Amino acid sequence: EGLAVLAAQGVAHCPSLCGLWLGDNPDMLKGAEGNKACSALAKALPACSLLEKLGLGGCGMSAEGLAVLATQGVAKSSSLSSLSLCGNSGMLKGAEGQAACTALAQALAACSSLQTLRLASCGMSAEGLAVLATQGVAKSSSLSSLSLCGNSGMLKGAEGQAACTALAQ
Repeated sequence: EGLAVLAAQGVAHCPSLCGLWLGDNPDMLKGAEGNKACSALAKALPACSLLEKLGLGGCGMSAEGLAVLATQGVAKSSSLSSLSLCGNSGMLKGAEGQAACTALAQALAACSSLQTLRLASCGMSAEGLAVLATQGVAKSSSLSSLSLCGNSGMLKGAEGQAACTALAQ
């Protein structure tokens, strides 16, 4: 609830804000309240024309929260150059995680300012990486750094090999 208020009443009305780091608050973005906070933050992002860096690592973000943040915020930002989501373990697992990867890929393709994306230790699967690679990385005009460390098992087996091939192209 606190972040939703901060986003709606603070961040949205602070056009000179250049960086916002909220990492290592493990319960801040969990559950329905966390998704609500992601939505409020997403709505505030386009208004922050100078916001270049956003750090939401280790905040308990869900796949649903990421999908909202990506489609309503990141995709519409004209200034965001660095997004860190590291340590939101499990965020990209399963069908919901796959859907969040698709939303993030579409945002990556739409956001011409995003240069750095950190997704270390988020539970990304090979399938999620393939979607991110083909629908996001390949279509991004600005991405120069992608961190995927700590996503255990992501590159194993035939799916992992296919994801590596997609990323290499």
